[in-house]
Amino acid sequence: MSPADVKRAEDAGLALMITMGLDKASTDVALKLAKRHRSVRLSLAVHPWYSDEYTEETRETFVALAKNREVVAIGETGLDFTGRMSHQWVREEKYVDKEIQRATFRAHVALAKELKLPVIVHDRGEGQEALDVLEEMSAARTGAIMHGFAKDEAYARRCEKLGIHLSLGLRTLQNPPPGFEAAVKYAPLRLIVTETDSNKPWEVVKACEIIGRMKGIPTEEVGSRATENLIRLTRR
Repeated sequence: MSPADVKRAEDAGLALMITMGLDKASTDVALKLAKRHRSVRLSLAVHPWYSDEYTEETRETFVALAKNREVVAIGETGLDFTGRMSHQWVREEKYVDKEIQRATFRAHVALAKELKLPVIVHDRGEGQEALDVLEEMSAARTGAIMHGFAKDEAYARRCEKLGIHLSLGLRTLQNPPPGFEAAVKYAPLRLIVTETDSNKPWEVVKACEIIGRMKGIPTEEVGSRATENLIRLTRR
């Protein structure tokens, strides 16, 4: 995301954007951007695609970086057993060993709790394993968000029970999988945030429009509530 992207998003009415680093290089770039723009904040993590690169040194680096007021969350972390993007941004039909991913996911959740920050979760795992971990570790006490939510109503109901927020993204909203629309209709507004999962944050307005149509409420209400939820989750 460039400064021009941020300006365009602010002009579209966005008050708060969270950018994420996938690795050290992208995290350094994202932090510099967040320091230049009050509307941009940063989430820290080693993505599940690279979870074998997480070390104790990585953890200490994140602890130090979290002293910056621009850092408001830990993530995206989680599980991905479907493949990955390489550091060169090439799709690969392979993934890091499941046990390594599980250990790294737990380490991130523990760090989020230690730092009293919300955790942003990437779930391309098996069944509801990611939710099992979040429940076991009481992650929602400091806040938890399911990034790129693409599950069904049963999953959404369990998230509600656990107090986990659902981040509804434009790509999934435009190409909804089976059961997704029912989940969106069910999900209470107090647990919804929005995303584009791209370098075009201004397009989150389109996401709000689609959510509004699915739930039968005005776009402005979706946007306002989603913004309120995100501010509440990331206030330090």
